[in-house]
Amino acid sequence: MRTMNISGGILLAAVFLFAGVVASVPSEAQITGPCAETVTKYCKDVAPGDGRIMKCLSDHRDDQSMACKEWLQDQDKSLKELNTACPEEIFNLCSSFASDGIRLYRCLQGNYYALKSNCREKLREIKDRLQ
Repeated sequence: MRTMNISGGILLAAVFLFAGVVASVPSEAQITGPCAETVTKYCKDVAPGDGRIMKCLSDHRDDQSMACKEWLQDQDKSLKELNTACPEEIFNLCSSFASDGIRLYRCLQGNYYALKSNCREKLREIKDRLQ
């Protein structure tokens, strides 16, 4: 069985964007949540996709509030759990989206009924944490 190891950073970017932290058009960004200040101040001109916002946040780690840092750590942990629960699904169903976090997350959601039960459960957990 071949598996694909998707880094927490890529998946974190997927959930971060999926959660509505940054709208799809950066010039009209609608920013909410504990990292809003950092994104507004340092990443407002960064186009979403391919982990660019995550890289921007990483580049400005020292500029983040404690709440933002804690939220990102929580999301990273959740996404590592998803990566552990869904390696076959990521490889077999969504590997072409591995370089674009939001599309990877949407791919898993779009293939929800094709996922094994433990992967579906983990995806539900993460979705619930975002709400």
